[in-house]
This record gives sequence, C-alpha cells and structure tokens, in this order.
Amino acid sequence: MKVSVNDVSSCTKEVHVEVPAETVQTKVDELYKRILSEAKLPGFRKGKAPLNAIKKQYKSNVRDEMVQHELPEFFRTVLIDQKIDPVTRPQITHLQFEEGSPMKFVATVEIKPEFKMKDYKGLKIKKESTKVTDAEVDKALDGLKDQLAEFNLVTDRAAKEDDLVVVDFEGKIDNKTFDGGRANRYPILLGGLGLLKDFETNLIGMKQGETKTFKMTFPKDYGKKDVAGKEAEFTVTLHEVKEKKVPMVDNDFAKKVGQVETVKELREKLETQIKSHKEVEQRSKMVEQIGEKLIVDHPFDVPSSLINMEQQRLVQQGVDRLKQQGIDANKLSPEQQKEFVEKLRPVAQKNVHMALIVEKISEAEKIQCEDKDFEDYVGKIAQNVNQPADTVKKYLHQQGNLASIKEWIQYEKTLDFLIAQAKVEAA
Repeated sequence: MKVSVNDVSSCTKEVHVEVPAETVQTKVDELYKRILSEAKLPGFRKGKAPLNAIKKQYKSNVRDEMVQHELPEFFRTVLIDQKIDPVTRPQITHLQFEEGSPMKFVATVEIKPEFKMKDYKGLKIKKESTKVTDAEVDKALDGLKDQLAEFNLVTDRAAKEDDLVVVDFEGKIDNKTFDGGRANRYPILLGGLGLLKDFETNLIGMKQGETKTFKMTFPKDYGKKDVAGKEAEFTVTLHEVKEKKVPMVDNDFAKKVGQVETVKELREKLETQIKSHKEVEQRSKMVEQIGEKLIVDHPFDVPSSLINMEQQRLVQQGVDRLKQQGIDANKLSPEQQKEFVEKLRPVAQKNVHMALIVEKISEAEKIQCEDKDFEDYVGKIAQNVNQPADTVKKYLHQQGNLASIKEWIQYEKTLDFLIAQAKVEAA
C-alpha cells in the first residue's frame, strides 16, 4: 500500500492511502465468489448463476461491503505500520473505488498529543481548615429541625418571616400578564429564598383574606430574560397564614432524626458528617489548584473529538441533575439549551487537558488500578446501596464499563499522589 502522513496539528494527522488494484480485486473476487455460492437468481439453481449476472445484481452490495468492512481493515493495517494510535474513529474523505482500480482515500485521525513533562512534584497549593465549629453543628441541627417543622394555621395576626403563606398572584408588565406570572393557592415560605426578596417583603404584614397590589423591578440578571430588568405590577390575595413550629432538640429528637440515643451523640454524628463533607470539598479545591498549574505548565492542543465526548458527558450529567430538581431539560427554550451546552465546552476542554497530563504522570510513576483498589471501590458502592459486594460486581460486569471504572480509579490514585507530593500551605 502507498501511504503518506501529513501532520495537520500536534494532535491531528491526515493519512493518504492507496490500496493496490490487485489487492482490491482479490477482495472483490472473494466477495463475488461467496455471493455466487449463496445467491438465488430467477431461472438458476442456487450457486449456478453466471458471474456476470451476479455482478450486475450485487455490484452495489459488493461496493458497500468493501467500503464498510474491507476499507477499515486496510486502514487498520496502515495504523499498525505507521504506529498511529487514534483516540476516535477516523473521518474518511476523498474515497475513490472502482473494480480493477486502486482504492484511494484520505483518513483524518486525532491522536493524543506528544508533550514533555515538566516537574509535577512539589506544586504549591493552599488548604483551608476542615475544623468544624459549634456554630456549624448548630446550623445543621436547625436544618434537621426545619425538616420536621409543622405549620399551624393562624388567623389572628399578619404574616411575618418564617411563616408559610398561601396566595393567589398575578403579575403584569405593560398591562399584560407575563409567562409564569400567575398562580393560584401558591405556597411561599417567607424568608426561605424561594422567591424574589422584594416580592416576599411585600407579603409580610398581609392578613388572611387581604388583597394587595404593588410594583417591583426584576433584577437585570434574573433567570427569565423576557422579564429581567423590567418593572412588574403584582396583585396578590393571601388565603392562609401558617406559623412555623419546630420540634425541641432532646433525646427523642436525636433518636428520630439520627438513630442515636442522645443529643450529644447526634451532635458528634453531625460534626463527623460536616468534617467529611469539608474534606471532600477541600480535596476538590486542591485538585483544581494542581490542575490549573499543570495546564499552564503543559500547553498543547487537545483533540476536539475527546472534548466533544467529555462535553456530551457533562451535558448528560447536567440533564440528570436538572431532572433530580424536577426540571425537564427538553422544556428549556432553544436559547437556554444552547447556552447550557456552550457553557460546558471550556470545562470539557480543561477536563480533557488535565486527564491527558495525569495519564502521562500515571505512566511515569507506574500508578495503576490494582485488584485491591477495585475491590475497595466495589465495597464502598455495596455499602452505600446496601447490597452484597458480589451483586454490585456482577452488575458492573453486566454494564460493561469495568475498563472506564478502572481508568477513573487510576486517575484518582494519581491525583492523591500529586496532593501527597505537593507543598501545602494553610489558606
């Protein structure tokens, strides 16, 4: 085969291939021979039709077979000979194929960029304290109290902060009700940051059965662009005022919310949970600092195909997160969907850039996912989902994503290595 390789960029190669006519014809003849033994044409017994009739009937089939199956085989040989390791499937262009003639095509492939590693040990990073204060535990306790809070109807006073009010409202801009500006018997927790602060402020002081009209201006950065920065007039009717009653924090409360015997044990449990969360958050911040330094020290072109794949993963992750919040991504406007996807592009590029550097560090330091690492990973999942480890392992095998899991474990081990090698200063 005649092969020439052009470097389009540090991570893109253009491979020109010419497969000799005799090699192509040999494959074509083999295909016709196989068809001849199996084909049934009118007026002929199976396997007895003349070759010219077979060629006339199955020429397009043979062409499809050559392009879809034989061409990739030809190119696979080229990749091995040229020692090219593409990160995704090639893009085939300028295809020329006729029986009796050479097959010619151009394959554009992306590869992992070559780059020289600079020193990655001893990177200076900052670490914030993960100490837990009594105030943070108190705040967590307040959150648990809020979860068990009751709201009792009151009729002898006006609404105040922390009350739950039930209202009808209609908002108009330029005397027209805007989209999402009307609701009936809508519950609002005053001071709960569920709605705009100016809107909630106007509800404080209203009494049951009262109707009020007021004007307010939406913030310029408000999520709905059709009303952002505009003045609206609202008419609100308050139907109910419900007073918030939180439970007393005692041993019974501790047993109910924390499955522990005493308030002291509940506070200790909350402190452990808060500290664990802080440590996870702190590791994430340290990884981000390391990533920023490594990317600055190792500038190179990142394969766009890998960025596309990572962007798609992030988009799906975001869609799933919206779904958990009760938001259907398909109901976002085309403009919102476009903005949602485009914002993830630079994040995807940064993630891939970092991953390629970390992969090279893994190789240099001989960091791999050992059997014990995988068993520990399975054990953690089994504990979280309350299932036997063997059941989890069987499920992962069935999903067929063991390779990607082991790559992720190796990646995380390498990040731990970089943190351990870093020069850490108190933030």
